[in-house]
Amino acid sequence: MSEIKEHRFIKDLKEGEKVISVYLLREKTSGLTKKGDFYASLELVDRTGKVDAKVWDASEAFYKKLLVDKFLGIEGSVDFFKGYPQIKVTSCRPLNEEEEKTVKLENYLPVSPFNTGKMYNELQEIIAGIKNPFCRKLLENIFANEKFTEVFKKCPAATDFHHPYLGGLLEHSLSLVKLAKAIINHYPNAVNEELLLTCCILHDIGKTEELSYERSFNYTDRGKFIGHIVIGAGIIEKKISEITGFPGELRDLILHLILSHHGEYEWGSPRRPKCLEAVMLHHIDNIDAKVNGFHWFTNSYTVDNDSSWTNYSKMFAEYLYKDSKKFEINLK
Repeated sequence: MSEIKEHRFIKDLKEGEKVISVYLLREKTSGLTKKGDFYASLELVDRTGKVDAKVWDASEAFYKKLLVDKFLGIEGSVDFFKGYPQIKVTSCRPLNEEEEKTVKLENYLPVSPFNTGKMYNELQEIIAGIKNPFCRKLLENIFANEKFTEVFKKCPAATDFHHPYLGGLLEHSLSLVKLAKAIINHYPNAVNEELLLTCCILHDIGKTEELSYERSFNYTDRGKFIGHIVIGAGIIEKKISEITGFPGELRDLILHLILSHHGEYEWGSPRRPKCLEAVMLHHIDNIDAKVNGFHWFTNSYTVDNDSSWTNYSKMFAEYLYKDSKKFEINLK
């Protein structure tokens, strides 16, 4: 392999170029060609996105040496398939321990554009303002656990589609609270504000156990088996059981909002929303994920910077138009 001089970010890959760089291996699979030849299919990532790579002349012994969440030196050529870059690998090897020490982790793990400390302090102020003593006590008890809090502040909200960066879960949860407050003000006296705000904060806490994010964003075994919705409901129910006199109906409402916030069974929701606050939580969660996901995709997966369109988005099942804002009229 030729000498690697600097990192080549995935979002900047151009069709036909030769690439020599280091990437993080997030997933790997193997298969056989029609002729029966063994090949390796790799999903490589950095902080700007992900790219599929094929090693056509691989061997099973070589494949076993490629470890997920390890850095690989990659040399190959770039082409595009259905609008997405792919690397045809001509040379590939795991970095040794000394080489790994020189890797700049900031090239591989995206981080929220907002200050984590400020976001967390703002969340704590919101919790302190919750009037219902049982909801406030539940929130205080959950975030009193320093180990949990550190994970919550660091955890992404997803591996790819929305808020897929360190601090993403905190950013997403705080954003839901702000959206909820705006909607509550639009429908005065129609909503149980304390219930909705509490569940906006807690709706995705199961992701602290569902996702792994030490080097790349992926799912834990527990996350694959159970999923963040059920994990989160379990965490909350345990904490509620430790609070003397917690009303049973309030407990069930909170758990219902958590279990139904994905809205539909086909979206992985164990229950469908059955009260107004559950309906609102589902749609608030969905709109925040979609808006963030739209911006994330248009900033990360645009092949031609001169085009008004992105390549195909799996999240939206469409090509996305990214320039509608240019028609904005400035009335100032």
